[in-house]
Amino acid sequence: MDKNEREALEAYRQERKARIAKQTKSNAKKSNSHQQAKSVTGKVVGAVIAVAVVVAMLAGILSFFAVPEKLTKAVVIDGKGYSMSEVSCYYMQMYNNVTQTARSYDSNYGEGYGKMLTGYDVSLSPADQKTKDADGKEIPWDEYFMNQAIETMASIKRYYNAAVEAGVELTPDAETQIEETLNSYKTYLGNYSLSSFLEMQFGKGVNEKLFRKVLEEQQIVTIYQTQMQDGLKANYSAEDVDKIYAEDKSKYDVVGFRWYTIKVESKTDTAEAESGAEDTSEAEAAKLPEEVEAQKFIDAVKAEANYNEETFKKVVLDFADKDDEAYSEYKQDGATLLQKIDKETIETNVSKDASAWLYETNDEGNYVRQAGDMKYFVNSDKTTVYVIYAIGTPFKDETKPADVRHILVKFPETTTEAVSGEDVSAEAEEVTLSAEEKAEYESEANSILDDYNKYIEETMSGVDDEQYFGELASKLSDDTGSQSAGGLIENMINDGRYVPEFEDWVFAEGKYEGEKRANGSTGIIETEYGYHIMFYVGADENPEWYETILSDLVAEDWEAEQTEFDKQFGEDAIERKEKIEKKIRKECLEKIEMSL
Repeated sequence: MDKNEREALEAYRQERKARIAKQTKSNAKKSNSHQQAKSVTGKVVGAVIAVAVVVAMLAGILSFFAVPEKLTKAVVIDGKGYSMSEVSCYYMQMYNNVTQTARSYDSNYGEGYGKMLTGYDVSLSPADQKTKDADGKEIPWDEYFMNQAIETMASIKRYYNAAVEAGVELTPDAETQIEETLNSYKTYLGNYSLSSFLEMQFGKGVNEKLFRKVLEEQQIVTIYQTQMQDGLKANYSAEDVDKIYAEDKSKYDVVGFRWYTIKVESKTDTAEAESGAEDTSEAEAAKLPEEVEAQKFIDAVKAEANYNEETFKKVVLDFADKDDEAYSEYKQDGATLLQKIDKETIETNVSKDASAWLYETNDEGNYVRQAGDMKYFVNSDKTTVYVIYAIGTPFKDETKPADVRHILVKFPETTTEAVSGEDVSAEAEEVTLSAEEKAEYESEANSILDDYNKYIEETMSGVDDEQYFGELASKLSDDTGSQSAGGLIENMINDGRYVPEFEDWVFAEGKYEGEKRANGSTGIIETEYGYHIMFYVGADENPEWYETILSDLVAEDWEAEQTEFDKQFGEDAIERKEKIEKKIRKECLEKIEMSL
């Protein structure tokens, strides 16, 4: 089993979820014409020269303190000018979004995946590599970041003005998210103030006040667009959603299976020369050696009477290379298990044949696959052979995605990447704790929960319970993956990506059951990683399959809404100032290149 391959499949699944979630939450499409700043010339005579000298001296002093960046208008959007500092902030946001995504791919799946999946090489300056704009024209990445900054900024400003006119205000959740974002930067301050640190990260003149303003506007736009989309969703009934589901249930149902992967190492198209059997059929001779091994694997599983998933896992250990560093992973239940996988993900990451087999139906339209069915498949480029063991029939998952916060009191010597249970296959050095030692960790967890409960009982400040719990998580949690977000894990579904105790607490009724736990519930659970102080935030109103269909229905309506919104603004509504943009790009590039 190739760990990177399994993680790549999981990445695709998560990207698909994000794509569906954001399908109706994207910013308005733009059709902007780029104008160069007009230059104004004039004759300077007499006393005006003296004034110019004073102004030049003042400009030099102000430049040192980055004031011009705050005052100089770098772009005019719908008649209102915006500063170099704000444009620089948006530029660096665009840059950070791309580079963080690329680095995440490199970190999780191996060197080179970031560039392959995003097109961006994090080791190079944005000026030294190219991409394509919306028209297919090849441009440097730094120009792309600038174009995205201006277009995104224009969209945010327009929707922000509309939101204010509609009376939209920040919600407590949005305010919390802003504070958590600022707190995440405070973690790295060192001897700097937050404003000084933000200026280093986002450009001259970007201080806490400006950065907070940018975040607040973006949050209000998100709230406003969500309200608009919710209004569009209200036009559709449950009957409309059920009708779409009935038309192609396989598109929305999910399935669970175990798999064993065999990497193709043979260099020839056939194994006939190696078989040495004169009576081998043409079909058999055309098989890859790895296909022969896959069939032997299936036969070994079926050789045991009443074989089941445990048989499959045992045979995996028999067939796996014991010298392979990934061998120890197979001893863990989750190493071969994939739960709640949709048809598109299987088709994209395994093979179309595997997807068709798992979702096969009879003449009545009922699924035919049953628990224990097995078959092997070769991917399209013949680099991998997959043995698939069906856990059961595809089904409609009624579980509602849930949000939860947690604070981890970690046991010693466990891997930081696995503490929240997301990478349950990650190896952790086993440490045997005595009952007395465990009691100390449990006591610490109880102390944190007592602190929370005492605050809730005594405080009269009106601070939201979840907010205070998030503050505790930011200060005390040992889970580096969620600490900066106040221990928050969003859109969690019980699909085996988290350790069983974690999932079972969040989804109180156990696997494949709907959410039953009350909002604001707290508790302490023990997992292999330590003690988790849990806070149940809440679950979505509808299960994921329902929201997916609803998003599909709303998508066309939302695009029409955006088109109507854009008609308010003419082609010349954005005035770009080329010389100032070049200065912003230069300063941002210098900042970026210093970090390479």
